[in-house]
Amino acid sequence: MEAYERVLEKAVQDGIVPGAIVLAKDNRGKYLFSYSKAVTGSDSSYKIDTVLEIASLTKLVTTIAALQLVERGLIKLDEDVSKYIPVFSSREVIDGEVKSDGTYVSHKRMNSITLHHLLTHTAGAAYTFMSTQIAKYVESAPGYKADGTINSNFDFPISYEPGESWLYGNAIDRVGQIIEHVCVCSLEEYFRQNIFQRLGITTASFFSKAQEPMAVRNPKSGRAIPDPDALTFTTGLKECFGGQGLLMALSDYMKILHSILVDDQVLLKRETAALMFQPQLSAASKAALLRELDCPMWAVGDLPHTGEYDWGYGGLLIDGDQHPYRRRNTLLWSGAPSLFWFIDREAGVCGVFGTQVLPPSDPTVGPLIQGFEEAVYHEIRLSCGIRQDNVL
Repeated sequence: MEAYERVLEKAVQDGIVPGAIVLAKDNRGKYLFSYSKAVTGSDSSYKIDTVLEIASLTKLVTTIAALQLVERGLIKLDEDVSKYIPVFSSREVIDGEVKSDGTYVSHKRMNSITLHHLLTHTAGAAYTFMSTQIAKYVESAPGYKADGTINSNFDFPISYEPGESWLYGNAIDRVGQIIEHVCVCSLEEYFRQNIFQRLGITTASFFSKAQEPMAVRNPKSGRAIPDPDALTFTTGLKECFGGQGLLMALSDYMKILHSILVDDQVLLKRETAALMFQPQLSAASKAALLRELDCPMWAVGDLPHTGEYDWGYGGLLIDGDQHPYRRRNTLLWSGAPSLFWFIDREAGVCGVFGTQVLPPSDPTVGPLIQGFEEAVYHEIRLSCGIRQDNVL
């Protein structure tokens, strides 16, 4: 990993990132890589246990929590969950264009909303950056006002009939609402009792503060400059957002990834965890996902045009053999301030890359994330006695 360390160190020196934390672990419990780097001569101090705002890395944790409820028989994957999320389920499905005054043509939802739909982003709960129609609605609708709650921040029309398409969005925040309703406790408390305590995680919370500020890329110099006043993905939030709200150290997040990698049954039974690594989309929804991945600038990480993607419970699923290093059924996802994780059970490895950089999904950081994955898989090849010198 020495070659990648040099690449990362130079990236920090050049201001590509203000600092970074990268961790990788194999299924035997051996750390293949454990590294942190801070900006030389600045006030930044990235350490392995530095608490970061992990944004959409939160989604994996919420997904695991929901699958625990399925195991306990408290909810079913194919159950209509409308009663638990009445604000979202009462919205109509948008048809056609949103007008300049925020009005639009819509119809009453015909399909039920299930937990499966929410976990796979097929419920019609789109983010503004994924839907021009939802973006127009937020900009022009006189009644829209985000006040730091899930029901207000994501008070959007439904983008399509549940189960009939795919758009990345706020569905996992709705899953968090369901967990709170079913368990009659906050998502923070549920996570603490059923996930964090089981794995010895001590840094995670929806209500703590990141120990490193977001860095904003200067368009003239190209450097990512730490800005304590930058608006972030938790700014103004008043409750637990299960899709974006956690803050924690990546060393603690690795405990979750590794538990799922080795299938130790601390968080989920084997038969439940197996569902995470199986394709979950219908043909229509998968086609919609692949269309969105034709231009994946909205996402973080290396997503080449292999056409071999699906969605598992928890993240994007590799469902073919054309990727140069990821194995079939690798599960992965990311967070907008340039965070990325993966679990490859076949190769026997998991990893996480983290920094705090804006704008969201900054393409400048992409080569560092791709290089991290390549370096990890190179170490796996070496451990198997296979050498490929063209990989870092």
